[in-house]
Amino acid sequence: MRAALTAFISGVLFFLSQGVTDLWPLAWLAPVPLLWFAYGEAPRWQVLIASFVGFALGQLYLAQCYWGQLPAAIILPLVVMMCVAFAITVAFSGEALRRSSPAAALLAFPALWTTLEYLIGVVSPHGSFGALGYSQVSFPAAIQLASLFGVHAVAFLLCLGASSIALLLRREWTAGGAGVVVCAFALVFGCVRLAEAEGPRVRVAALADAEIPDIRQSADITIRTYAAYIAGLKGVQIVAIPEGAVLMREADRKTTLAPLAEVARTSAAMVVIGTVTPEPMQNRAFVLLPDGTLEIYAKRHLLAPFETEVPGRDPGLLAAGYATQICKDMDFAGSVRTTAQHGVRLMIVPANDFGRDGWIHARMAIMRGVENGFAVLRSAFNGLETISDAQGRVLASAATTRPGMVAIQADVALGSGPTLYTRIGDTFPWVCALLCLALAFRTYFGTDVRRAAALRPVASLTDDHA
Repeated sequence: MRAALTAFISGVLFFLSQGVTDLWPLAWLAPVPLLWFAYGEAPRWQVLIASFVGFALGQLYLAQCYWGQLPAAIILPLVVMMCVAFAITVAFSGEALRRSSPAAALLAFPALWTTLEYLIGVVSPHGSFGALGYSQVSFPAAIQLASLFGVHAVAFLLCLGASSIALLLRREWTAGGAGVVVCAFALVFGCVRLAEAEGPRVRVAALADAEIPDIRQSADITIRTYAAYIAGLKGVQIVAIPEGAVLMREADRKTTLAPLAEVARTSAAMVVIGTVTPEPMQNRAFVLLPDGTLEIYAKRHLLAPFETEVPGRDPGLLAAGYATQICKDMDFAGSVRTTAQHGVRLMIVPANDFGRDGWIHARMAIMRGVENGFAVLRSAFNGLETISDAQGRVLASAATTRPGMVAIQADVALGSGPTLYTRIGDTFPWVCALLCLALAFRTYFGTDVRRAAALRPVASLTDDHA
């Protein structure tokens, strides 16, 4: 009964905190019932099954987002891997408490989950999609840790907090209290970083016309619609238009883009528009600069089996600390980081969402900005436009699921550029992996600390009697 109850409670908390409901405080509590169960005397097999089921229930938000839009075969392998990893992590944490010490249990859960979550992201065709740290994007103080060690460090912080609470519920005051103190210091660091001075500001805008995303329509009509709207904007320096906004043949490129090139010149604005060109099929962003220069970026990470284009290889660098990526590219921390190493301060992202996943996908792009010190301008069809600063604060957003032109504007501060994470990369998950090895050795091959402590008074009494 306890196994079923803890699985259900954790499942509900994961569902509400990771999914479209965006109740981020619940992510700190979601693992607690299962950890409390594991830290007791429950059989190992019950802990494994309850943890797998609980995490799986939480991932039902993916069905809420993608049912009828994506085949189950695209998402299911990722879900199964993460459910298995979570079950192993919770069971390992319980063993660390039984066989070793509360301090070992405190670290076992966040260290092993961080390691496995990172490794899943390395092999997954969806990059870091599903990482627990994304649940905290609506809580900027918690995600500043990503500027030091990446999104997986935010997951570590969440898991450390949950482990601390579960240990406190089991009356392990010292270890639980220590974990709470560490979490508090991490949040203080976040608040301090949020209070830092900002860089120079630029006026940016995201446009998406939900009535003309059908690329089978005339490219001329689409381009002229956006050009006319941009001409009416005042003081905007950068404009983003969604992924796949226009379909055009390569031979017609110059004449098709001419109205946008002209409005870029007269408005002194950089215009970034997502395009699709057939024969061969290519998914690219065209960047029209005020001086008449044209930059082209090809999407590097494709959603198979729907996108069959040849992936690009260039990093998407533009002038003056700007860069561009397309939609799914922002799910891959490693390739974005290689671009950010060149001093990117503003990332411009044409995108195309799946409707109900608008905020879930947008916050992944926002996290990349926190990791690497750049602001993000993201324009998406069928989802969410967002403008966010380098600390992950959303300055403007709008849903693009309604008819007509949807436009947002904001004066956004340019980011400071490469962070510690940009420079050292994914060092933190590998440190967690080494910590896991040390904890596993202590748990399974070292002295049974807790059992020895329990027997020590009996042994001393026997010696005194003798």
